[in-house]
Amino acid sequence: MALIADVRIIIARDLSALQEEIRSTPDELIWVSANGVINSVGTLAYHICGNLNHFIGHLLGNSDFIRDRDAEFNNFDLTKQELIDYIEFTKKTITESLNNLTEEKLENEMPSPPPRHQGRSIGFFLVQLCCHMSRHRGQLDYLRRIKIAEVK
Repeated sequence: MALIADVRIIIARDLSALQEEIRSTPDELIWVSANGVINSVGTLAYHICGNLNHFIGHLLGNSDFIRDRDAEFNNFDLTKQELIDYIEFTKKTITESLNNLTEEKLENEMPSPPPRHQGRSIGFFLVQLCCHMSRHRGQLDYLRRIKIAEVK
């Protein structure tokens, strides 16, 4: 259960940090990207949550979440509070899903992964999801800092 517990701690920690990054982003900058950058802070946060809700919440935890990946990159009408609430929803869903995952299942093949991860174990894929979230959180944090610096 060590891997599951570690992943649960890492994801909860990083989603809490993500909420703080969104709180510290001025409302008018949530959905604004920078020159040469496709995504905004809001887009990256929404994508992180959609990815986790789909792969952990839905596929591993059997939640009723239905992913609309295209909307993750085109949904610019959420308020800051709605985005923070969505992150909170994600945190609860992921915690519940991981609480119900057993160590015995970690060696099973991950159901419905992207083609490049076909045949990988659930354990491998949980680590991959942490790495994916970390990469996008870093992008989000850097973009947030650039946008705030631009308005000062």
